[in-house]
Parts: sequence; C-alpha cells; structure tokens
Amino acid sequence: MTEVPRLRQLERREIDLVLRWKDGTEHTVGYTELRFWCPCANCKPRREVESRSEALRDEVSRLRNEKPKAENVGGYGIRFTFDSGCNSGIWSTDRLHAIATGSPDPDSL
Repeated sequence: MTEVPRLRQLERREIDLVLRWKDGTEHTVGYTELRFWCPCANCKPRREVESRSEALRDEVSRLRNEKPKAENVGGYGIRFTFDSGCNSGIWSTDRLHAIATGSPDPDSL
C-alpha cells in the first residue's frame, strides 16, 4: 500500500467536502458517500453483506444532504456531526484518502 499523504486542509462546502493533501493532490467527496462509509460499529457491519449494504446506501441517500460540523480528534482523524443520521464515526485520514481515491473497500484499512 502506498503511503497516504498528510491532510493539509479540509474545506466543507454545501454538498461536499474538498480534501487537500500535503503532496499537492486534491479530492472532492460528497457527504452522501462520506456517510455511507461511516466507520462506526453500527454502520460498518451493515456493509459486510451486499443486501444490507444496498439497504444502507438507500437509507443514506434519503437523508438530507447537509454540511456537517467537523472536529479534529487528536492526531487520529475527524468526527463529522450531521443534524440527522449516524454521528458515531471517526474518519481517519487514511480512510478519507481511501474514500476520496475510490478504494474498492475503505473498510479494509
């Protein structure tokens, strides 16, 4: 696995966020995709079986696409807080990079 660059800046926009990395790369991630890949103990198991994963994707797609609050959690990652839906996950920068670059399975990190 290639080394993930350090996150330089996270810009929250109305329907997505922009991740800017120290190596000069930049990625955009929609909040719906971010929410689908929530790493919490409730959401992660729901992606392990295809039928449950599809149900989770459908559930997330029905939520209002809203800009969350974002707070650093130590040197580990970022907690996103939405007005509705799950707010339990903490996204590591490795996970954010995997989601942003289209990794087939960010849960494998």
